[in-house]
Amino acid sequence: MRAHKNSCCRYCGGARLTKFLSLGDHPPSNSFLRPEQIAGEQRYPLEVYVCEACYLVQLLEVVAGDEIFGDYLYLSSTSKALKNHYAGLAAQVTRRFGLQPGHVVVDIGCNDGVLLSGYSLEGLVRVGVEPSKVADYAEAAGFKVVRGFFGPEVARRIVSTYGKAKVVTATNVFPHVDDIGTFTDGLPLLLDNDGVFVIEASYLLDLIDQTLFDTIYHEHLCYLSLTPMVGFFERHGLQVFAAEKVPFGASGPAIRVWAQKKGGSRQIEASVSQMLATEKEWGVGDMGRYRHYSAQVEKIKRELLALIRQVRASGARVGGYGAPAKGNTLLNYVGLTAQEIECVAETSKIKQGLLTPGSHIPIVSEEEFLSRMPQYALLLTWNYLDFFLKNSDYIKKGGRFIVPLPAPRIVP
Repeated sequence: MRAHKNSCCRYCGGARLTKFLSLGDHPPSNSFLRPEQIAGEQRYPLEVYVCEACYLVQLLEVVAGDEIFGDYLYLSSTSKALKNHYAGLAAQVTRRFGLQPGHVVVDIGCNDGVLLSGYSLEGLVRVGVEPSKVADYAEAAGFKVVRGFFGPEVARRIVSTYGKAKVVTATNVFPHVDDIGTFTDGLPLLLDNDGVFVIEASYLLDLIDQTLFDTIYHEHLCYLSLTPMVGFFERHGLQVFAAEKVPFGASGPAIRVWAQKKGGSRQIEASVSQMLATEKEWGVGDMGRYRHYSAQVEKIKRELLALIRQVRASGARVGGYGAPAKGNTLLNYVGLTAQEIECVAETSKIKQGLLTPGSHIPIVSEEEFLSRMPQYALLLTWNYLDFFLKNSDYIKKGGRFIVPLPAPRIVP
């Protein structure tokens, strides 16, 4: 794979970047592999920096986007909980901005069309942008898909074919982009004069406070707070007019940011100044806050390893439950392999039969996992804990989850 290392901040261009966390060398987290591919597997440093000028938290090591997303194996719709979540966002957008038949809505990084399918209003022109091969699934679902990485050129293509957009969404996408300036320059071109851009992504404060280090991987280049975003958007022709926290997202608790063209008609809501004040008080620019986080990450590693060793010493077998990308950060940082975790249950058929990157644990269907029935399962999709406790056949059959985060524990 191709990789390079940046020397300045993606948002402000500042050169004062302080490293506060190193998780070691990891393969890209969505690069699930066949046994014969193990010999050629490559690893890259997974190190996190904070910009001392604008306080953007980011990775500097960049694995080329076409390398990560060209053979991408993540399908959003395989998660019922996530599907329901995005249907809620689509309903909120429809209601809040008075969408009407004929209006254009665009989802950047549409994956298999999970958010586009959440719009229930008939007559909307639903357009997805997707660089990976999962665009095939979105097209098969009947959506219009523009293939490629978003920027001014893709924006012009959409406008010339479908018209300007009333709503543009980018859920769990905005932090993935290395050349985020060019990406953002496409938005004023795509948006209608009263159009709205909506970001949803993991929230830095939750990542730090709850020690959610598993959401750190090469695909996620930035870890967002509102503080650096406001100035960044201003420099690229946009204006943040609202912000909110949501308790659930694709990778755990999330921030939802609403923006319009600079000089747009919407008043800037109090939520913006309130969130900025909260971040300042929390210490978004306090290097001690980040150093403490690094120590907490190491503590969780020790505690999780001790818990799994204790369970196995009792004679019990341990599997894994769910094969999300973030689970691979956790497995590789903690140092778990097929010696400790015998197999991982996964509902996505395109991952079944493959091995987890780095740790090389076999991925099996839920049916096979239930036939093996290890007494414990490390819940790699821990953010869906409540959903699985209510709905999982594994739990109903007497299995128990080892929940790694925010603190290692056994449930029920």
